[in-house]
Amino acid sequence: MPRPFRLAIIQLGTYDGTVYNARQVVDTVGHLCDYILFDSAWVGYEQFIPMMADSSPLLLELNENDPGIFVTQSVHKQQAGFSQTSQIHKKDNHIRGQARFCPHKRLNNAFMLHASTSPFYPLFAALDVNAKIHEGESGRRLWAECVEIGIEARKAILARCKLFRPFIPPVVDGKLWQDYPTSVLASDRRFFSFEPGAKWHGFEGYAVDQYFVDPCKLLLTTPGINAETGEYSDFGVPATILAHYLRENGIVPEKCDLNSILFLLTPAESHEKLAQLVAMLAQFEQHIEDDSPLAEVLPSVYNKYPVRYRDYTLRQLCQEMHDLYVSFDVKDLQKAMFRQQSFPSVVMNPQDAHSAYIRGDVELVRIRDAEGRIAAEGALPYPPGVLCVVPGEVWGGAVQRYFLALEEGVNLLPGFSPELQGVYSETDADGMKRLYGYVLK
Repeated sequence: MPRPFRLAIIQLGTYDGTVYNARQVVDTVGHLCDYILFDSAWVGYEQFIPMMADSSPLLLELNENDPGIFVTQSVHKQQAGFSQTSQIHKKDNHIRGQARFCPHKRLNNAFMLHASTSPFYPLFAALDVNAKIHEGESGRRLWAECVEIGIEARKAILARCKLFRPFIPPVVDGKLWQDYPTSVLASDRRFFSFEPGAKWHGFEGYAVDQYFVDPCKLLLTTPGINAETGEYSDFGVPATILAHYLRENGIVPEKCDLNSILFLLTPAESHEKLAQLVAMLAQFEQHIEDDSPLAEVLPSVYNKYPVRYRDYTLRQLCQEMHDLYVSFDVKDLQKAMFRQQSFPSVVMNPQDAHSAYIRGDVELVRIRDAEGRIAAEGALPYPPGVLCVVPGEVWGGAVQRYFLALEEGVNLLPGFSPELQGVYSETDADGMKRLYGYVLK
């Protein structure tokens, strides 16, 4: 029977640490595809961690009726490699000889079409070094230690912190997560699984054993949203404030969203480094409880904007930013932006819209006035770090309201501006910052 799709592309693991069950993907859609490409940019080490084995496409046992497999890995993220070091794995000997098989010459042609004629050879050397580091039992040992250190850090946070919680099931089989031995937690995926309908994660539409939390992504939630009800609480601690505090004290988080903050764990971590993180989290909680002066907690922000934050306390800043989120219902705007029923309308091929942008057949307008206009450039706010509108889509709805909420925050709370791409902040005559974007004429 012919397969309707030449290639299916599946994101194996997300930035925030949600990992797919690759076995389940192949069993569900494999018969429809010649090949499946697993984008493993944010993972790549799953084959070295036994409890993640089912998420590793490279460990799957396949036969002639299964699809061929491609796996792309960004080695530079959590493995050993210079920035931009990435690699492509191809697993398809089980379909060799079939018409759908992609031979080396064809794949190499496609690769060379997009490769530089002046490659940076240390990138290739880094791939060899990374492979050597993981050779034999070394890879399994390194990542086993990383997983155990991450579990111990989560236990320490649960023991010392009241406001910040690791994103893991609070209870498994009627027993608190942290009461299990570390060796047990590190060897059984149940302790990191998204149980369908569970209140601790609040995600909808998950199937049994479909996704689990990456044990090497230390994701913490901050107060502000009740996970069980999805409602805002009266008081919140926006994660960006915690992130600023940690950076003030020499700890650089990977990223933060509205009420979550992420740390990437690698074999380079140590108990001492994670203990320092836990200590700083506990210290920040004490500042919240004491309602410490902002000048003491975030001196860099305070010194840059002394007039705006004169006499401010930490709780005052947290409350003001939390209230801003509530007034614009930012969490629901984020959710709506990535739900199919509220996607922007597509009225033009993205390539055609981009071509118009290159030709200059565009104009720069305030996002406030962009409703109904066709986007000429993709717009990406961080957080969440994903394109919200692409060329050829129509501005409006949740996407426009989200950017207007960001504009309000930029003016109300200087020092906490998000990173924006494809949308531009310009200061008007009265000193207010306004967001602009390019639309087609």
